[in-house]
Amino acid sequence: MKDKIIKLFFQFVSWFVFAIIATIFFVIISSGIKYFSIEFFTQFPSGGMTSGGIFPAILGSIILLVVTLIFAIPIGVLTGVFLSEFGNKTFIGRILDTSITSLSGVPSIVYGLFGYSLFSITLGFRTSIIAGSLTLAIMTLPIISSSVRESLRALPNTLRESAYALGAHKTQVIYKVLIPAARNRIITAILIGMGRVIGETAPVLLTAAVFYSTRLPGKILDPVMTLPSHIYFLAVSYGENAQWMAKGASAFLLLFILTIYTIAFMIRRKSNVK
Repeated sequence: MKDKIIKLFFQFVSWFVFAIIATIFFVIISSGIKYFSIEFFTQFPSGGMTSGGIFPAILGSIILLVVTLIFAIPIGVLTGVFLSEFGNKTFIGRILDTSITSLSGVPSIVYGLFGYSLFSITLGFRTSIIAGSLTLAIMTLPIISSSVRESLRALPNTLRESAYALGAHKTQVIYKVLIPAARNRIITAILIGMGRVIGETAPVLLTAAVFYSTRLPGKILDPVMTLPSHIYFLAVSYGENAQWMAKGASAFLLLFILTIYTIAFMIRRKSNVK
């Protein structure tokens, strides 16, 4: 009887939390999806943000995401491989492991201030794609590297032993056996990192985003408009006549993130089935 009560309690809590999350998603998406149109996705904002669309914000977010992944993926994967296969018993490895774990709990505004101080001011990148991307890459590093580390450690030792028995070197075992075996989990980690990058506001506001741009970025030293920063500016700086654009941008951003996480879930589920 006691076990049934506990089971029912946890089922109730799970469904209650699910209902809250589903309600939030429904309210945001339903209030903004009615503004979707060809013009909304292909035009610049105009008329004091009361007309036009969010095209430069969409493009800016995608550019920032792509450049961030160019830095984050190689560094994150290599760090995860080192922690799993080389540094798990060394002093440097333990220090790095602790540092990566600690970085996971750092607020995003702290990353933004760090990126602003180092990349925007010290290195002279100012407000630009490269400054924002490097900041977001550092912020995404713990997600990717920790997931790669755990994915490789979760693989059975028989894979390593079989490869070594066939005469493979450690590097060959890692890059021809272990990483392919953990490929789906690594891709899932990258997708989760993408979801966080595309939705970040504070670091982007400090390092990469501008209030409004009359032209599209042409180089990595140019600033960009992004969806989260555009929603923020609309919410705090404009009146009721511009809130429709904030609602539409919020709905699109949420759908975009949900799509990324859905793909990640499907890949991870496929991996678990195997």
